[in-house]
Amino acid sequence: MTQAYHNNIYLLKGAVQGGKTAFLSKMTELFQKEGITVGGFLSPGKVSNGKRSGFDLRQIGTGTQVNMAGLQEKEHWFKYRRFWFNPMAFAQGEMWMEESLKNKSRVLVIDEVGPMELEGRGWAGLLDRLVTHDKMLQLWSVREQLASQVLEQWFIGSSQVIDMDIDTPLSAHKKLMTSWLIKNTAGTE
Repeated sequence: MTQAYHNNIYLLKGAVQGGKTAFLSKMTELFQKEGITVGGFLSPGKVSNGKRSGFDLRQIGTGTQVNMAGLQEKEHWFKYRRFWFNPMAFAQGEMWMEESLKNKSRVLVIDEVGPMELEGRGWAGLLDRLVTHDKMLQLWSVREQLASQVLEQWFIGSSQVIDMDIDTPLSAHKKLMTSWLIKNTAGTE
């Protein structure tokens, strides 16, 4: 049996520290200006002395933030590569996503899918559940060098990639409004 592609999931691919979170934030604003409900979360990076020092997790809509990762060891946090991660941030992100699903957000944002998820950790379980929600447009950010692996692991069509080297938030928003949201509006109002 062949697995069908998930035609409601789009990847935003860009370089490490290339502005994926800012791009998604701008796209979120554009959807909200159209009256489209957006849920999920962004992961803005923190910089100290010119270098990435950690990440927060910010709920879309409320702006509520929790500390997600940092360079310093903290009790009950787990180490992955060079950062220490807050397991409570993952639990909070899952709760925020459940709220977004319950509230029937039309667009869901996951910032970001990375090596941890490809290894079955981090947001992997959440992503496995989200692929079953085919009535909502989903935007997942990913490092450009991991995009093909994410496409393959979660059965996302290769034409559903927004490339930050080519697209702007406005052009990507227009593409999604015409290619996905308009096709899937019937019966939702």
